[in-house]
Amino acid sequence: MDDESDWRKQLLVGLAVLVIVALLIGGVVGVIAIKAADVAGIGSTPSSDTGGITFPTFKTTSKTPQDTSTTPGDATGSTPPTTSPHQQRSGIRLTASPSQAGTYQRVNLTGTYPGAGPGTSLQVQRREGTAWVDFPTSATVSGGKFSTYVETGRPGPNRFRVFDGGASRASNIVVVQIS
Repeated sequence: MDDESDWRKQLLVGLAVLVIVALLIGGVVGVIAIKAADVAGIGSTPSSDTGGITFPTFKTTSKTPQDTSTTPGDATGSTPPTTSPHQQRSGIRLTASPSQAGTYQRVNLTGTYPGAGPGTSLQVQRREGTAWVDFPTSATVSGGKFSTYVETGRPGPNRFRVFDGGASRASNIVVVQIS
């Protein structure tokens, strides 16, 4: 009888260890998935014009005046918006490549910021309605140049800029069509 109870005890201990290991692995994978969803911008409440697709919400920045310029064809993203006089004076020049991408495809943001001190941090921002909101990435200026990238699941034209909070300067706007 002792032999029979020993193997049952070992079986129960083995099953308990397997359950604990499975829970730990599942928890780690779950945390990684949640962080990846946060970075990708998945899982926030939808706005009224999104057709039920959910997009992230970000902190609104009020360090610069809002850009209210419009360009013909702006609603379709076929014509890039014009640069406001404020942005032309800032000296920050931003480009995006590619200008058309699939959802969650990497879009490189590169540019120049002549005269910026080394290590100047630039916050990437996206236009949300009438406000600029911080996108969860930034770039650091080195030798007057900077580069970073974005990945988004928000379909349609996405308007990006970089913002130097210390100098209250914004770059030109780039439009990336996400399909």
